[in-house]
Amino acid sequence: MTSFPASADRDSLLTARIAWGLASAGALPFLAGLAGMMFWDGALTGHIQIYAAVIASFLCGMHWGVALLAPRVPSVPLLLGSNAAALAAWAAAMAPASIGFLAFAALFAALAAIDRLLHRTGIWKAWFWRLRLTISAIVVVTCLLIGIIA
Repeated sequence: MTSFPASADRDSLLTARIAWGLASAGALPFLAGLAGMMFWDGALTGHIQIYAAVIASFLCGMHWGVALLAPRVPSVPLLLGSNAAALAAWAAAMAPASIGFLAFAALFAALAAIDRLLHRTGIWKAWFWRLRLTISAIVVVTCLLIGIIA
């Protein structure tokens, strides 16, 4: 007799797979920006700066959701920090590429550090922390390289 996982387990596995696919796809524009910088004289740089600001704001929104819904999290610092990060992303999007992408590298590293704390407090599931760490590493390194090349 074949044993199937419980419905909640199947939903959780499906959620994890979809999240990994979407997050991986979300890293592709950063890699395209790096390729554009290396091979096409920075043709995509401005577009990628705007995209980086959108993604950073998305992550800040995730932190807002945690602040509003998770009882074990100090909400005020998370709310204020996520707003400060969103404003920093806006400033980085308007900065020259060499400064903006270095700022984005620092910002994405800081957001990942917050996610590490959320994981350690049991807010993020292990699979989600691995996703955030992996994709953040790709994005941080890519932003650093674009900032250095610019």
